[in-house]
Amino acid sequence: MKTRIAVAVVGIALLLAVIFAGPVWLLGVVVGVIAFCSTWEMLTSACKGLNIRLYIYAGIAAFVIPFASSLADPMKVTVLTAFLLFALCFAEMMLSFQTERRWTLGEISSVVLAGAVMPTMLASLVRLGLRSEGAACVFLPFLICWVCDSGAYFGGGLFGKHALAPEISPKKTIEGSICGFVLGIAAAVVYGVVLRAAGYTVPLLVIGVYGFLGSLACQMGDLCFSCIKRLAGVKDYGTLLPGHGGMLDRFDSMFWTAVTVEILMNLVPAITAAV
Repeated sequence: MKTRIAVAVVGIALLLAVIFAGPVWLLGVVVGVIAFCSTWEMLTSACKGLNIRLYIYAGIAAFVIPFASSLADPMKVTVLTAFLLFALCFAEMMLSFQTERRWTLGEISSVVLAGAVMPTMLASLVRLGLRSEGAACVFLPFLICWVCDSGAYFGGGLFGKHALAPEISPKKTIEGSICGFVLGIAAAVVYGVVLRAAGYTVPLLVIGVYGFLGSLACQMGDLCFSCIKRLAGVKDYGTLLPGHGGMLDRFDSMFWTAVTVEILMNLVPAITAAV
């Protein structure tokens, strides 16, 4: 537990420095590294035995999509990178017909999912950083995830009696999930109050809805990637982060929460830049 807390404290401090003090391109580098590691862990856990080239294609695409989105038009970057990955994967599939080991549609689809879809979702953090409200928007999905995860973990430990999804994640409880929702909403509203004091325009009811939907996305993301772990027969995606497992074990919820917050910001903005 001490190692887990120490790694979390250091990681959070570095992320806060990047979000609030660093340029957007540095955020792109950090998100790109998280996406690269998560993609690699996902494929090496769920799709063992692939040609190393497929892992490399997916890993490079996963880094490029968030990083290049901080430097150029995110839509153009994403479409071009995803297409190149798609083309390379299906070229590999056609070439495999000349060998004894033919790549299946499921394997190729998994590479495209891990190398293009997942990093596009995580790149929401970079796209949020490009808004005029920048850092204030980027921090929101992190805040919701951290508080919701912690609330569910400690709430489940204190009050948990009824399993939430025993076949997917045996330790998660309904009571813990409710605690996660309550604290996630509360954190979003408190953050809104702080931003108001800093001069931003923040409708508290709207940001409270962000907290609810963000907490829902957080818990769905956790369960989604837990499903993949169960299907792959692994306990953790890796060992990169001591006490936490792999990068994907730590950031699984963010793939869902970041894109949820971006969609909400595009539809009903909760944070308007100070004037």
